[in-house]
Amino acid sequence: MVQGSVLQLPGAQAPLLFSAPSVPAARRSMALWRSTDGGRTFTRALTLSDRPAAYSDLVRIDADTVGLLYETGTKGPYETIEFRRLPAGAVR
Repeated sequence: MVQGSVLQLPGAQAPLLFSAPSVPAARRSMALWRSTDGGRTFTRALTLSDRPAAYSDLVRIDADTVGLLYETGTKGPYETIEFRRLPAGAVR
């Protein structure tokens, strides 16, 4: 198990976003998923990295940008913290 994050974008048809490692048992490959049915199902929107990864947190920066803060590294998931700005259009 590993901690993930959810963020509901504003708007009637806006997706629910979820971030977590794609391989939770190995804590590797940070990805972002989206749901357009209120969280019943999710599709992968993008993979940010194949490197080790752990805890993450999503935030809406503005109408056009979503922020993702997550633990990552080259040898292990706890070496550094990375922040990525993602265009909201890329995850809608």
